[in-house]
Amino acid sequence: MKRATKIKIGVSVIAVASVATAVIASGKILDKARHVSNRHKVKKFVSDKFDGNEKVMDIVDKLSDDDLDNLMNILGKIKDGKKRVSVYGDSIKETTDDLKDKIMGFVENVID
Repeated sequence: MKRATKIKIGVSVIAVASVATAVIASGKILDKARHVSNRHKVKKFVSDKFDGNEKVMDIVDKLSDDDLDNLMNILGKIKDGKKRVSVYGDSIKETTDDLKDKIMGFVENVID
């Protein structure tokens, strides 16, 4: 093999290794940023809902990143459920109002 070919192969291997390292490092950086953001969101939630209770804040500080991810998933599911209940509640209210109007109309017809 010629020397130039060996150099091209070597440079190519180094380039591929560099790209792979950059991709892995950027993935870890994104995960770390997500975990920091989640911790901040949970602390804000504790501050808003529990008036910044120090004991609860200490618990949040001691949670692992996986625990925070699970907590964020639970909060997301609660929020989705709350939206669904809200939609069903509006539907039930409308149905109840319609039924009430029909009953009142029927009663008025019977009385007249």
